[in-house]
Amino acid sequence: MKINLKRILALITAPVSVIFCLQAQVPDFSGYYAKPLAIEPLTLSGSMGEFRATHFHTGLDFRVGGVSGVPVFSVADGYISRITVSPGGYGNALQITHPNGTVSLYGHLEAFAPAVASYVEEIQYERQIFEVSLDCAPDQFPVRKGQQIGKAGNTGDSAGPHLHFEIRYRDSLYEHAMVTANLLQYCVYDIEDTLPPEFRVVHFYGFSTRKDGISQTRLIAGFQGNRNNVTVNVPDTFFVAVDAIDRMNNTWSRMGIEKWEFFLDNSLFFRYSNMDLPLDQTRYILSQIYYPERSRNGRTLLKTWIDPGNVMKERIFAPTEGLLTLSDTIVHNLSIKVYDAAGNVAERKFKIRKRNGLDVLVDREEISGIIPDTVILRQEYQQYIYWNRENHFVAEDICIELPERALYRDILFVASRVDDRQWCLHTSDDPLHLPMTVAWKVPGDIPRTLHEKILVLRQSDKGRDPHMQAADPRSWRPVGGDCRDNVVTFRTNAFGRFMIAVDTIPPTISASFARGADLRGHRSVYFTIKDECSGIASYSVFIDGNWILGIHDGKRSRITCRLDSQRIRKGIKHQVLVKVVDNKNNVTEFNTEFLW
Repeated sequence: MKINLKRILALITAPVSVIFCLQAQVPDFSGYYAKPLAIEPLTLSGSMGEFRATHFHTGLDFRVGGVSGVPVFSVADGYISRITVSPGGYGNALQITHPNGTVSLYGHLEAFAPAVASYVEEIQYERQIFEVSLDCAPDQFPVRKGQQIGKAGNTGDSAGPHLHFEIRYRDSLYEHAMVTANLLQYCVYDIEDTLPPEFRVVHFYGFSTRKDGISQTRLIAGFQGNRNNVTVNVPDTFFVAVDAIDRMNNTWSRMGIEKWEFFLDNSLFFRYSNMDLPLDQTRYILSQIYYPERSRNGRTLLKTWIDPGNVMKERIFAPTEGLLTLSDTIVHNLSIKVYDAAGNVAERKFKIRKRNGLDVLVDREEISGIIPDTVILRQEYQQYIYWNRENHFVAEDICIELPERALYRDILFVASRVDDRQWCLHTSDDPLHLPMTVAWKVPGDIPRTLHEKILVLRQSDKGRDPHMQAADPRSWRPVGGDCRDNVVTFRTNAFGRFMIAVDTIPPTISASFARGADLRGHRSVYFTIKDECSGIASYSVFIDGNWILGIHDGKRSRITCRLDSQRIRKGIKHQVLVKVVDNKNNVTEFNTEFLW
């Protein structure tokens, strides 16, 4: 095995000094924070650093018994510094700034404390908009440790009632960027965990570099997590990718792994540690995992091979960039250990042996795997795209700009023109860190009168989409597009197959009640709003000519209006107007009435 022992010894000590320096920048967490929930025992449904589809999870998800409404408390003295309300993201969320310089975040709340809720509603009515982000002065909403600030819920991008909780601080090591703390490592809360992690999948990939410098990989062998002491034949150079999860007591949920270690003949050649995370680095998960497995099958495997554009080097020990090269054909021992924050460990062992003839080649199908067999390509173009510089691609009726560091490694970019309305722009097996900008000439068969209705759609990947739902490769999702001077321009954060479309279909609206219904005794009404193409841009609800706050739940495509006697007169029939506009300015107005 070609590893420089002096280099390894030097680098083994490097993570220790890096961690020591990082700790010096971290506030003292011990004994400072109370619990955000009065629940015993505290249990989790998600951990900080856990692998999500397009990002590292940035906090702890506390379980609340599967129901909304559990009281949430400030974990320390301070003041509410930011309030956000959104149909996505953290939904209803609060940030509290504390005297020690940290900020605590509470996401997916069902409700704010009354004083905060009244202030937010006042601003919403003043601006006649649901979604707001409000910065607050230190004397506006001071809070004490243990004071109730809201109720846990399921707002925003949440799969069920829980509290998303973070402690953030600014770290000079990251140019004073905001960093989220790994609270499990600091033992801020006592969370029972006597269960070891679980291996789910172990893959071995061959690796080679072509004459033009482009790297190639190929799956050599794959095993379910329960396989152990298996003999694996590998090529000259290879790497390993693993899917593993952690389990905790009193919860069915899957957590993230705290530390991964890989050994060859008892010599450590790769370590990944789940440290405190700068918030502007969460998307680097796309480089840390073997992304083709993510895009094709929806599985997230940490890989030992390090892309040159991966900046998270302080988390990683990899003196050979995570690649292994065997110089002989004898049997070697490879072991993988995964640890949780409580120190529980699981291990898998393999016997590996170099076997000649396992060359790593990439099929034509793998290069352009997103192109269905039924598609007949008119033109195909290839160009080298480099991760550490700005790149431009121009061909026929399309122009693409990729900023510096949009990629994690160099690629041979393949663009295939299907017809006037479709392009296959490379393969979704290669992730983008930063969005690319595409300018596309509008096909001549689309009349100018419809240019304002033009948008671009992207075909869903074969794996899962960011919302963890099964993606249908036949379905298309909007990526936007602005048409000017016979060119539609859009930005996208993924390669794939794209299509120019025209959206002239307005949104749909339906009510939770029949026209003229007697709703006396009801506390709210709701309307379901949907758009099948470009998506919802805005909506508004008027009752008796007055604007009424509609609470938008993006998960259910629903807007809910509370029936408040302070704003709606009781005992009469009310006239309702709901207006919804999509992103191509198609408008639907829905009129109805009810008695209340």
